[in-house]
Amino acid sequence: MKKIKESSNAYFLRTRPRFLDWEPPTAEQLAQEVQARRDAKERELAKVTRLEKERRAAKQGPRK
Repeated sequence: MKKIKESSNAYFLRTRPRFLDWEPPTAEQLAQEVQARRDAKERELAKVTRLEKERRAAKQGPRK
């Protein structure tokens, strides 16, 4: 069986670590992430507020 010689350029391209291809996020991507976190926080706050109102309403109901 004959081994095919691989050029050094092809070898280094094939074995190149993937982390070298990493690029930092753009300002737009960072802004989208911040907005997504804000939206999630607002949804969580709305949910907690709604649950608290329901709990208080349930407490007040039997007293009347």
